[in-house]
This record gives sequence, C-alpha cells and structure tokens, in this order.
Amino acid sequence: MPLRCLIQTQAPVPGSGALPVRYPACEWVGDDGSVDHLHPLNRFVCSWLISDMRDVSRCDEVLQIIAELQNATRQQWFVDGDAFQLDMHAEGVQFNQSNVAPEDAAYWNRPDARFTLPEVRALLRVWRDYLAASSCS
Repeated sequence: MPLRCLIQTQAPVPGSGALPVRYPACEWVGDDGSVDHLHPLNRFVCSWLISDMRDVSRCDEVLQIIAELQNATRQQWFVDGDAFQLDMHAEGVQFNQSNVAPEDAAYWNRPDARFTLPEVRALLRVWRDYLAASSCS
C-alpha cells in the first residue's frame, strides 16, 4: 500500500494579502503509480490522516490502540475527530464523516468506508514516520 507524503501549499484567496499555507499531506498511490482521489483509501483514510492525525503523539496513541485491538486487550475504540468519527474493533475500522447528522442514515457506516486494522495501521505508521522526519507535527 504505497503512501506518498508531501508538503502541500495552499495559495491564498486572490487579493486577500494572506500568505500561502503549507501543511503535510498524503495520498494513496495505486499499483500503476497513479493517484485516484476518489479511491476510498484517499477519500477516507488519507483525509483522516491529514485532518485528524496531525501530530506524532496522536499517531502513536492510535497505533497503540490498534495494537491493543489486535491482541484483544481492548474490544472497541470510538473517537470523533475534526473530520471523521472512527469505530475500531478487531474486525476493522469504520469511517464516518463527523459532519453527517444522525438523520442522514444513508451516509453512515458505508461499506466503502470500512477497512481492515492492518490497512489502517500500515498507512498510519508511514504517515507517523513522515511527520516525525519532517518535523511538521
């Protein structure tokens, strides 16, 4: 599962006089080297990494929780972040967007937003190491 990590630059609104903003970003890269931004790994996991996992200590905390789930010392973990709500158990990770209201049932627990713990752990570990090496956290 290749993950490309980079520093993204967002240009200011024209005429605002603001400076460009630089921030760490990542994208999942397919086997052919292309990036499909609509791929579920980009839409959910990479978006979660960029929005809710911005520092090394938070990455370490979630990696520890994943280890506890995998070795059955924890049964479930639920968190509501800035962009995503995650429900983790040994069977996998369900991503739900934080801005979806309870009455919008069609947007909850979508099958394309469900991933295995090893998939999420692998991408989180690469992201964590990138943040640590780039001092962007």
